[in-house]
Amino acid sequence: MRVGAYIEQLDQHMWLTRILTITVLVLAVLVLILTRQSIIIHVAPPEFRTAYDVGISTASRSYIEQMSSFLVVNALTVNPESAEFSARSFLKFLTPEARGKLQSAVLGDAEWVKNNNISQAFYSRTIDHYGSNKLRITGTLVQWMAGRLVTNRDVAIDLQIQINNYALQIKDFAYVSEETLRRPSSAPAPAAGQ
Repeated sequence: MRVGAYIEQLDQHMWLTRILTITVLVLAVLVLILTRQSIIIHVAPPEFRTAYDVGISTASRSYIEQMSSFLVVNALTVNPESAEFSARSFLKFLTPEARGKLQSAVLGDAEWVKNNNISQAFYSRTIDHYGSNKLRITGTLVQWMAGRLVTNRDVAIDLQIQINNYALQIKDFAYVSEETLRRPSSAPAPAAGQ
């Protein structure tokens, strides 16, 4: 009798296991069907200094600052071996219009770095916002040629950005002229690209 009861319990457990397996498979298929309709790839800064929010076409100031700083530092901190890779990576974050406008200049700068054996690093200091989609990143650009210091100067970059499908895209990227940098802080910032 014991063997018969044991076999009956084993049969019930196997039946229950099969039902649970089928249920899990059905749920997995449903999840795949539902998520297939909207795949979201979220690009995050490599270091989270502060919390941030990102929506399909909006983002918090914190996210914009962290991603903008990350992209500019990575675009400008290069050496002959990494220049082309950094340039091509940076181009992926530009809108199609900006890529068409800036691609030859960005790749030309990378070629110049390689041909002249330049290493450079950008150290950002401040990020100032001028409206919801314009900002200026100010910092120090240090360049070395064959291991010797060539320049150590303050630079500022004006960015115009947009959030598209949860990702930051750069609409314009322009160095600020020395004259504009010396303007009193009460003067309005120029539009990006000027």
